[in-house]
Amino acid sequence: MAAGLSKMIFETQLSIMKRMLKLGEFKFKKDTDEFKFYKEEVMNAVYEGTKKLFIQMMDAGILEKCPCSGNLRHGWTSCGCCAGSGYRDKE
Repeated sequence: MAAGLSKMIFETQLSIMKRMLKLGEFKFKKDTDEFKFYKEEVMNAVYEGTKKLFIQMMDAGILEKCPCSGNLRHGWTSCGCCAGSGYRDKE
């Protein structure tokens, strides 16, 4: 089964977020208040931006809610349709 558009987008966003967090960890050190703030802001930006994109894609008839009930904020899962984002390509 070929990976769906929603799954590819979500996995790419997670990959970008992980890279940004690694860079922040290098800059601020992991157990600092600065890193905790940076991490929260990066995660909020990635998840909110991805959710906004997916909602726009639903409105355009490209995506639909996935029956697995995944949640963007809970991260990656093994769902073959959405990888845990909660959105899949419209059938």
